[in-house]
Amino acid sequence: MQHSNIWHLKQFKVMYFAFVGLIVVSLNFLLNDALHKKIHTSGQQLVKQIYDLNLAPSINNEVLAALVKSEGFMLKPEVPAEHFKHLVSVEHDVFTYKTLSLSIYHYSAWVKQGYLFALLNLVIIGAACWFYCWWSLLKEAPTKAAQKALIKSPKLIKQKYEEGGVTKPVKNCELSSLYGVSLASHSLFLLIEYTCNFDKNTDKEATFKVAIVKSFPELKCVSVELLNTHYLGVTLQNVSVAQLDRDIERVHKAVFLLCRNHQKTIIRKNIKVGACNYRLGADKVTVYQLAKSALTLSQSSLLQHCHRLPLNHSQDTQLSSEQVIENIKKNKFILFFQPLFELSTGDILQHEVLMRVRHSQHGLLAARYFINQHYSNQDALILDKAVIGQVKKLMLSEASALIVSINLHPNNWFNNEFWEWLPSQLTELKLNAKLQFEISEADFFAHRNSITKPLNIIRQSSSQLVIDNVKSSEKIASLVEYSEVCAIKLSYELVHLLNEKPDNQKQITKIVESARYLNLPVFAVGVETQKELFMLAKLGVVGAQGFYFSEPLQEFTHAVFH
Repeated sequence: MQHSNIWHLKQFKVMYFAFVGLIVVSLNFLLNDALHKKIHTSGQQLVKQIYDLNLAPSINNEVLAALVKSEGFMLKPEVPAEHFKHLVSVEHDVFTYKTLSLSIYHYSAWVKQGYLFALLNLVIIGAACWFYCWWSLLKEAPTKAAQKALIKSPKLIKQKYEEGGVTKPVKNCELSSLYGVSLASHSLFLLIEYTCNFDKNTDKEATFKVAIVKSFPELKCVSVELLNTHYLGVTLQNVSVAQLDRDIERVHKAVFLLCRNHQKTIIRKNIKVGACNYRLGADKVTVYQLAKSALTLSQSSLLQHCHRLPLNHSQDTQLSSEQVIENIKKNKFILFFQPLFELSTGDILQHEVLMRVRHSQHGLLAARYFINQHYSNQDALILDKAVIGQVKKLMLSEASALIVSINLHPNNWFNNEFWEWLPSQLTELKLNAKLQFEISEADFFAHRNSITKPLNIIRQSSSQLVIDNVKSSEKIASLVEYSEVCAIKLSYELVHLLNEKPDNQKQITKIVESARYLNLPVFAVGVETQKELFMLAKLGVVGAQGFYFSEPLQEFTHAVFH
């Protein structure tokens, strides 16, 4: 429907301005015709005047020329200036009165009366623009009035989160560490190709290790391995996410300087680096393959000597749904809490629950490694019951708990057994006003008519709903019908490298503006760099979470600054 309206609006604009153009052309023709007739009338009167004065053209040529010129005519055509000879034309007419015929010249009507044409066009275009602006405002007035009427309260968005004293302020002295240092860290594997001839007596592996370790005095875990004659493997652990690319450049520089000390002809393009950043539990073979692919990119580039490919969940080993459920039944899982910070103050607005399941070989694995597996309704029920049960225990044991947000498995939104079980849990919790449930934008709008019962339970229990993974502003206005919706979270794709993507910035601006009419705060997820953070704040995003601020915490109380 919205696309249809936009198409009709564009069609109206085209037709309207085409109509205005037709009017402009028509009125210019009419004015030109009227002025041309006026010139002919003046010429006819001039001939009559000459006849009445009894001036013979052959005898009184100078007098005749002066008289003709005073009426704006010429006895002989004047040559226009060089720059205007193709634009300014001189017309020739013969006027007759009784026995006198006079051949005279004159400029075109639009040349003699050009100011009238300019005034006419300005009036028409100005009137057309005024009418279009007036029509646009008239058309938008009902929509804006309705949107303003939808605002639930004139209070600031932040006051929603201050009711009941559920937020704790961060001390000013903590803000610099909160926004200045990233606690998140990855491991970094670098595959380096170098074309340098060392002396036969040189221990290349030890030489490279000393040079690289000296370049990273702040890192405790640095390993260097000589793979073959011209390839080197380097592993850096606990590298800040914000420093990944910078540390790769530092390794490249260290290897380059070392090689140049042994061979003066070495230049920077003789050292190529391929890197892969990964987290704990990643498959080593996959990491090596990604680093090798990154090295291939570096080798094929004349200017960029370092490339990095991150290991994401689609490339890593995944747990089967059977393994996940079996581990949950055996209580082999743990919950972490990702704090979401208000950008203007540093206050913690909520914590998102993140599950980690133990793997026999890879240790604790995040939900992204197994959540996309196929789960039966019964398995999904076991999954979310375990999460909510654990959250309930933690919230009951911590009287000062903040708002906790839970991503339910999509199957459970349609599982009556789950929604018959949940109300009693919320009643026992006695803190249900601090519990929020997250659902993706795509799932919510695709099935909102089928999840009436879950929405009623959330509303009646004073819990709230967060719309997650929002990618556009197209459907935000329709959220006015759902009082249980309390916030919007942007998709990771919109946030990632936001400072380098103008289209994403425009999209987020539209989302923020649409949400503001409903008094809904907009949050960002997956913030990894300071540039992303500053751009989000500039665009009006209220809060953000991600590895830039903090890694997920085992207990949400650890994120409260005292």
